[in-house]
Amino acid sequence: MISDNFLFRSEGGFIRLPVWGHIPLNTPLKKILAHPAFLRLKGIRQLSFAQQVYPGANHTRFEHSIGVYHLMKLILQRILTNPLAESLQGESLFFDNHTCKLLLASALLHDIGHYPHAHVLEEQAPVYHGKPVFAAHESLIDRFLFERYEGFSPIANILENDWNVDPRETADIITGKASGRFKKLISGTLDPDKMDYLMRDAHHCNIPYGSIDIERLIESFVPDPELGRFAITEKGIAPLESLLFTKYMMMRNVYWHHTSRAFSVMLRRMLQDAVDDAAISLNELRELFYGNSDDRVLHELTQRLTPVWPPSGKLLHNIMQRKIYKRSLTLTPYSNGANEPITWMFAYATDHERRKKKEIEICKLLNKRCRLDLKGYETLIDPPSLKDVFDYADLRELRIYPTRHEHLNDSRPTSEHYIRFDDFGESVFLSDFILSFERYTKKFRIVCRDDLCSAILKLQDEIIEVLKE
Repeated sequence: MISDNFLFRSEGGFIRLPVWGHIPLNTPLKKILAHPAFLRLKGIRQLSFAQQVYPGANHTRFEHSIGVYHLMKLILQRILTNPLAESLQGESLFFDNHTCKLLLASALLHDIGHYPHAHVLEEQAPVYHGKPVFAAHESLIDRFLFERYEGFSPIANILENDWNVDPRETADIITGKASGRFKKLISGTLDPDKMDYLMRDAHHCNIPYGSIDIERLIESFVPDPELGRFAITEKGIAPLESLLFTKYMMMRNVYWHHTSRAFSVMLRRMLQDAVDDAAISLNELRELFYGNSDDRVLHELTQRLTPVWPPSGKLLHNIMQRKIYKRSLTLTPYSNGANEPITWMFAYATDHERRKKKEIEICKLLNKRCRLDLKGYETLIDPPSLKDVFDYADLRELRIYPTRHEHLNDSRPTSEHYIRFDDFGESVFLSDFILSFERYTKKFRIVCRDDLCSAILKLQDEIIEVLKE
């Protein structure tokens, strides 16, 4: 049985967070919360530019990380105190003292590598000689976990000395390099990360889409040792449906809000031009983002807007003054009933050189047709993301462990009593249905300076031809 220091005992008071209320603390946990490398997460917003649309969305990676730790603790408490869940543990997925502490540490530190606007810059990162300028935040774990920070010894020392876990094993779980038995416990359809950020983001945006019965969902958790992940019993189907639908609504209304995305493409184009014109060194640019908070990094960039910067440096002033580009053209990137992706639209997500070239071409077309004097950054392309946001491949693997008599000994495909969620027949939220959510949400857009919208609409057919070439 696991020690009660982490799961069942508070020896250091409580911390109070929105959504979850009082969260018990212990001394090893408090040492990490007080470390400067973890405290820096207070300066990194969870939702980047979303606070330009929802002013209350100023919550940070700091409280989110604590929330994920709290939910992981509740899940582990469920596994170890419920007779069914405890009995379903296997040799490949056994929640002993070491494993529980390892999962708690991984949940707490899963975002330790985050830097300002990381998701914005990772999605369609500025490139230099074909390689991304900024690293994926997961790859920066070593910097903030194993290196000294502001004169303090590494967090890794706290994990070794106070948590008695291997910091390298913790890092491997976070980055997905760990063994299969931990593959889906931190990130997947059923993970504490998703459960926290959906409810926390909805709370701070003050929108009514984040209602998930988390307690009942956690009550339904059972181990699935064969797949190295969590499964659920029948009682978890309804709250899982609410989680999936909440993610769809949050994608539509918050995560992919057109204003937030306009801010993002403006920032990316400004940084791409700065890299292309060598207005700032790559190392200086990286350190600006890796070592600063959201607000400070933009402020420090404005201090570097010297005459050597390309004209698109004006985009940074527009961002700071909230002079946001507007939607002028929106296209659906799928054809034939959202079954076939339109290749040329998705290609712009990875072909950065082509994207910038076409933005300049569109500006030249507007100059010619409308007698304007655009410099080439006044119209920008916002292509759909290549990343799958609904984890529908993972959802296809999710299994139900039936406990009700009417579900036992039936003819549905099983593997030692577990039944695939798609085969269970009690939910419309199957993986194919979730895939339709994904495709409906994605859009291809042209955003532009406010006064150019009408001109782009008039030249819509010609602009689409330019984009297709």
